[in-house]
Amino acid sequence: MTTLQRTASSPGPARTDAPRADTRAPAPQQPAQRNTLATQRNTDAFVAQAPRFDGSKPAPGTTNTQAWIPVDAPVRGNPSNRNANTYNEVLNQFAVGVNPRYTPRGGNTYCNIFVWDATRAMGAEIPHWVDGAGNPTGVGKGRELNANATVDWLHQHGGEQGWRKVSAEEAQRLANQGHPATAVWKNPSGIGHVAMVRPGEITSQGPAIAQAGGRNFNNGHVKDSFGTRPVEYWVNDSGKATGGGGSPTPTPPTPTPPTPTPGTGGSSGVPQVDLKRGAEGPEVKKLQEALVKLGYMTHEQVSTGPGTFGPKTEAAVAKFQTEHGISPNSGLYGPKTRAAMGAELDKLTRPAVPQSDLKRGSQGPDVKLLQDALVKLGHMTPEQVATGPGLFGPKTENALKAFQSAHGLTVDGEYGPQSRAALTQALGRSPSPGPVTGPTPPPVTGGSDAARAARINDMLKNSGLRGQGEHIVAMAKKYNVPPELALAMFQKEAQWNTTGLAPKNNNPGNLRFAEWETQFGGVKNGGFTKFPSVEKGVEAYFRLLGGPAYRQFVDNKDWQGLVNKYAPPSDGNDSTTYARQITQWMEQYRARING
Repeated sequence: MTTLQRTASSPGPARTDAPRADTRAPAPQQPAQRNTLATQRNTDAFVAQAPRFDGSKPAPGTTNTQAWIPVDAPVRGNPSNRNANTYNEVLNQFAVGVNPRYTPRGGNTYCNIFVWDATRAMGAEIPHWVDGAGNPTGVGKGRELNANATVDWLHQHGGEQGWRKVSAEEAQRLANQGHPATAVWKNPSGIGHVAMVRPGEITSQGPAIAQAGGRNFNNGHVKDSFGTRPVEYWVNDSGKATGGGGSPTPTPPTPTPPTPTPGTGGSSGVPQVDLKRGAEGPEVKKLQEALVKLGYMTHEQVSTGPGTFGPKTEAAVAKFQTEHGISPNSGLYGPKTRAAMGAELDKLTRPAVPQSDLKRGSQGPDVKLLQDALVKLGHMTPEQVATGPGLFGPKTENALKAFQSAHGLTVDGEYGPQSRAALTQALGRSPSPGPVTGPTPPPVTGGSDAARAARINDMLKNSGLRGQGEHIVAMAKKYNVPPELALAMFQKEAQWNTTGLAPKNNNPGNLRFAEWETQFGGVKNGGFTKFPSVEKGVEAYFRLLGGPAYRQFVDNKDWQGLVNKYAPPSDGNDSTTYARQITQWMEQYRARING
């Protein structure tokens, strides 16, 4: 079971088929950095030293194709003795370019699995399975993380596990010292991507990386895979770099970079150091400015002590923590508050959504808004917009078609109500409330609504959704979603609201927070949405299934397609089994609902 976000726009993973980084062309294979097997002459035989790996073939024990199960790699990194040779060999032993564990198959790709394997071997695990508090846990004992959720985990829990956000230059420099480092991109409208920064040389193509994905390679660079997408870099340098072994092969020294701009956790407007009452200086001033922008302090309050962390600043931080589900709400500024505050500041700079209908030939500021939004979502580049800002030409039309295709809309290249709603969701803005458009609901079968509701209530009488029969029938009609589909998804996600974080948050679909959910009273509770009632959580889920991201699949009864978007195989999910379960349960529930 997975508890990952199932919305078209969220801090949690959006389920679309947008172009993703790990399906780009592979990096040209560079000559592998050879670590030849060292031997010494003995009177009777050659005696091999410790096994060495060069990335040409996987080490024994690393080829299990059941990707959700961890592997025990023979070469392990030691946090007390970090060096480039060891880190290089840890990565090489997986031979990601040829290892069947990471070979795309059945529509699945495994970028996050490779990062899990590599960091686990380095003693700095970025987990694939986590419990409700974000701690690494055993197989099947928590929820699985996909690429987008891995980025969320780094922001929300990475600091607790020794991970911190750095610049590209610092990521390469620290990788060359033997510290595990990763390059990540969270896709706001689809599937993200993660890769390992490896010892090597930073070039115009970015830091050196090894990656799994649509194409797998052991030696490449960031832009070979991520292109121009906004990549984040994280490193775990809590261990001790000894310098032993140095870089695996001589490379030109990496230029000493200027003091890097601190990692932001989503925004350059938040301080990157922990702060508490009594702290002073420019980082406190930055925190105060962020609190003013977000409405938690006034300029007048700051003016009484700019740069001084006093009781007013502490109270403002505590209020922010309370409203964003951060516990404890102590007023101490740390990693969780940093990530949440950075995300909130990002929302203030998101492109607006044009409200007028647009098509090829349109001109003006609304076209520019559309272009800016398409750039933000990765469907256009700033260079493309620069050739005709505010002009709806073929480049804008093609970008809009790509967006429409990714969100299951009619691909006509014209910007209208459906594209507007999907764009609003993709940018994380709250859409204007209104009915969900779609085909006229089919006639109700199986007797009266009351009879169907009574049968559903009987099915749910021992669950966390008891008494919701009438509400489920009403929502099914309002959003034109079969009640049996919602019930099957509720069972898969949270055992009908009885397991995991679902009951605590009145959230039977285990939705991670997305701003559109505020129209149902949703608020952040950690990464999840907390609804004021089960009824609101149920309606939000029906609204998701009936919205533009999944409308096409529901109308066509394409449950495999729905699951492929909702729990994509590219993130390591067994989507075929998932869809089979949903289909079987739906048949059972439909028969019971209709008597």
